[in-house]
Amino acid sequence: MQLKNSATTSALVPIKDFARAKSRLRPVLTAEQCAELAACMAADVLCALRNCTGIGQVVCLGEEPLIRAFAAKQGCEFIAERTGTGLSANLDLAARQLQDNGTRTLLIVPVDLPTIQAADIDECLNKHRGGLTICPAERDGGTNALVVSPPTGIGFQFGEQSCAKHIHAAKAAGLEHRVEDAPAFRYDIDIPADLAWLCDASPQGRTGRYLERSGLLEKIRGTSDRPPSAATA
Repeated sequence: MQLKNSATTSALVPIKDFARAKSRLRPVLTAEQCAELAACMAADVLCALRNCTGIGQVVCLGEEPLIRAFAAKQGCEFIAERTGTGLSANLDLAARQLQDNGTRTLLIVPVDLPTIQAADIDECLNKHRGGLTICPAERDGGTNALVVSPPTGIGFQFGEQSCAKHIHAAKAAGLEHRVEDAPAFRYDIDIPADLAWLCDASPQGRTGRYLERSGLLEKIRGTSDRPPSAATA
């Protein structure tokens, strides 16, 4: 697909087939609830990205045809992932394609950060001074936002403890790096404890409406063992 060549800063959002998403929430949600929650969170993240002043285009990376249709519905561009290639390798390939089309700075954000707002993302971009800027996940040392200039400056290594791996990659590549412990990016929604935190945080948007409509908000709210300040940070 021909992408825009006028965007110097692009957001790249990997999206898993919703039917296979959020399997670690199965102890408290049905398969259908996992899929619906994943779709709602993705829509909220894409909405926040589209409303950012510092982003020229938002690109979804995923499987054909479902994610292409979802991206189009959300007003986003789309890059088809290569089957059997793996997340990080697919991100490497997409970063190369975006760079070849004019992107100079690349933001990668997961779709399970439903409480982030456009202002949070713009603040992260405003603090970026080239090289690598990274926002770590609270629980597993993962990466909940990554900004890199140029887009192919490092090879991506997403997964547990990926924050340290990305910093090591930046050092090896001779790139300046900085860690931004931004509250809005600390908590992604992967396990039941994350979902309990999310319900206590009273999310807005499609995610909040789905949790309320489904009865999950009332059922789960108040069960988090995280301090109240964490949910409202």
